Amino acid sequence: PIWWEVGTTTTPPPGVQVVAFSFSPTETATVTGADLALSAYQASTPLTVYVESSVGGAPGTILDTLTQAGSYGTYPVTDVVNFTCSGSCSTLDAGMTYWLVAQQTDPANTSYWLYSFGDTGAWYYDETDTATGPWTAATAGDNFSAFDVTGNASTVSAVPEPGSMALLGSGLVVVGFLEARRRAWLAKGGDRDRFEL
Repeated sequence: PIWWEVGTTTTPPPGVQVVAFSFSPTETATVTGADLALSAYQASTPLTVYVESSVGGAPGTILDTLTQAGSYGTYPVTDVVNFTCSGSCSTLDAGMTYWLVAQQTDPANTSYWLYSFGDTGAWYYDETDTATGPWTAATAGDNFSAFDVTGNASTVSAVPEPGSMALLGSGLVVVGFLEARRRAWLAKGGDRDRFEL
């Protein structure tokens, strides 16, 4: 397997690396979590994963913090690990760009975030162990790491279609007409209990 490193880099240049990969939701949804394919270099320690906005094509403000819910083994063991969002989680808009950012909770350790061979593009890294940069753009066309982001589709209020609005409007006209006839009937001294159409 091939991977990107999160935490202390085992290959040059030296540093404590945080990595960021972009994604774009296919539908508007509230974040519930993410799944990452991980392996540990020596000791397995949790990662912290963030969902960030996109500013100028790079990671921006932290929107949500995702907490690791499972564990992963030491290389060559690879596990798909779930990260969950709890509390007030962001609603992400379909078609917009966001970033999934991974940071090692123990900077002395290294986690391998395995490649997704079907997804490539520009990604970012920071070797100062901060989840908000400064970011360095990696080579365009590189393999992304393997992940997916999960969410609950947002409930959108239904907008009445024109036919429904026309039907409602004609119903209100009829009710208004009947009320006008009733008032005219009463004004002429008609019997309140016996209104004729």
